[in-house]
Amino acid sequence: MTFNQFFSGAAVATVLGLGVLGTTSCQKDFIELNDPTRVPTTESYKDSLSILTGVTAAYSSLQDLYGRAGGSRGWFIFAEIPSDNSYTVTSGERLNEFNDFTLFSDNQHIQSYWLSTYRTIARCNLILSRAGAVKLTDATRNRYYGEVRFLRALTYFNAVRIWGDIPLVTQELQAIQDAYAFGRRPVAEVYAQIEQDLDFAEKNLPVTYTGTTNLGRATKGAATALFGKVLLTQKKYQAAADKLQPLATGTTYALQATYANIFATTNEMNSEIIFAARYTKGTLGLGSAFTTWFMPAYGTTQSTALLGAAFTGQQFNTVDNDLIAAFTASGASDVRAATSYVLPTGSAATLGYYTKKYIDNPTAATDAENDWIVLRQADVLLMYAEAVNEATGPNAALAAINQVIRRSRGLPVATANATVDLPATISQTALRDRIELERRLELNFEGHRWFDLVRTDRAIPVMNAFFARYNSAVRIDPNDLLFPLPVQEIQTNPILTQNPGYN
Repeated sequence: MTFNQFFSGAAVATVLGLGVLGTTSCQKDFIELNDPTRVPTTESYKDSLSILTGVTAAYSSLQDLYGRAGGSRGWFIFAEIPSDNSYTVTSGERLNEFNDFTLFSDNQHIQSYWLSTYRTIARCNLILSRAGAVKLTDATRNRYYGEVRFLRALTYFNAVRIWGDIPLVTQELQAIQDAYAFGRRPVAEVYAQIEQDLDFAEKNLPVTYTGTTNLGRATKGAATALFGKVLLTQKKYQAAADKLQPLATGTTYALQATYANIFATTNEMNSEIIFAARYTKGTLGLGSAFTTWFMPAYGTTQSTALLGAAFTGQQFNTVDNDLIAAFTASGASDVRAATSYVLPTGSAATLGYYTKKYIDNPTAATDAENDWIVLRQADVLLMYAEAVNEATGPNAALAAINQVIRRSRGLPVATANATVDLPATISQTALRDRIELERRLELNFEGHRWFDLVRTDRAIPVMNAFFARYNSAVRIDPNDLLFPLPVQEIQTNPILTQNPGYN
C-alpha cells in the first residue's frame, strides 16, 4: 500500500492488530472495539459510537508507530540503533543499515514506518472531518478532537525528525488522486501545525480521566509535555522552559521513588508516566514484542532465568558496551544500571547485554505486557533543566536535574544532598554536558538518544568519536542526520523528492 492509498475511504477501514479486550485487559479497556478487526468506513461515521470507535482506531495505530509483531518494528530502529546506546546483530532484516549508516531507500522498515505514519494521520483526520456533524456535547466533541490532534501532533513530530520536510495532510482525502497534490512541506510549516494541534489539545483535554478504564488516553499533561519537547527541539528555549515549568514544578506527575518501579508491568501508568503506547498480553494480538525482540539468542537456561520461560531472543536492539562504560564511569552508586541492563553468566555472556526495561514473561514470543513509554516526568525535568540552562543559565535549572540525580543514587528526590547535588557554581557548559549524560543514562532504550544528539547538534561529533573509539571505519556527515524517504513513495508520487545522500 502506498502513501496515496491511505487516504481512500476503504483504505482506512481496517484496524491492524487490534482485538476486543476481555477481563485480562489490565485496565486498557479504552482500546476496545465493537468489531475486533474493523473500524467503520468513512460512510459510517454518523453517530457517537462510531466516532468513539474511530478515536480508538487512532490510538491503536500507536502500536505500529512504536512496534508491533507482524507490523512495523517501530520507533527504536530510528531512535536507538543509530546511536551509541545500541547495535543490532540481525542483518537479514536490514536493521544493520541503521546501525552502520548504510541505509538504502528501499529498506522495508523505512517504508513500513511511513505507512504507519500516514495511516495514523488519516485516522485522526477522519475524526476531525466527521465528528462535527455528529450529535455530541461540545465538551465531548472537543475532547475527541483534542485526543486525535495530540496523536496527529505526536505522529508528525516523529516523522519530521525522521525525514525533515514531509507531506502535511490535515484533511480527509476521499480519492487516491487527491493525494498527488501533497508534496513535501518545509520543516517549519510542519512544526507550526504540530504547535497548533498541541495548543488545541492542551486547552481541551482533561488533566485526568474518571476511573481507571481510560488509562493511556492523552491528557492535558501529555499535550504540555510534548509541546515542551517540540519547542525544545526547535531551540525555542525560553518558550520551552515556560511551557514545561508547570509540569516540572507541579504535582500532577511525580518521580517513582525506585527507578525499577517505572518499568514494572505490575505498575503500568504509574505516577511518573505521562503518556505511553499501550500493550496487553493474552494472545489477543495486542501484546508487545520488545521482550524477545531485544533479548539476545540466549539458551533455554538463560532465557528462562530472565523471563520465566524459554524464548529465543532476536537481538534487534542490543545494549552497546559504550553505554555500559558510561554507567561504569557514573559510579557503582548509580542504581539505574541494575535496571538498565544485564549480562548473563557463562557462555551466554558472549551474546551480549540485554536491556532489563522490557523484561516480561510473554504468553508467546511476541506477546508481552510492556508498554512503550513515550513521555515521563524524568524526561520533563531534564528537558526543563536544559531549556532553562540554555535560556538563562544554570541556577534555575538545578532543582530539576538534581531530583533525577538523587533518585539515580537511591536517595529521596525532594531532599537536598550535598554529596550528589550539582553545585550552584556549575557553568552553563558543564551543566549542558551533564544534562546530555543524564538523559542518556536515565532514558536509555526508551527512544530518545539519537534524536537528543541531533537536536543538540551533537550527533556528528559524538558518533564519529564513538566509531573511532571502537576502530570502526564508519563516519557520519550532515546527510546522515535524516533518513531516506521510501523509494516506493517517490516512484508513486512524482512530486516527492529524496533527501540528500540517498538515491
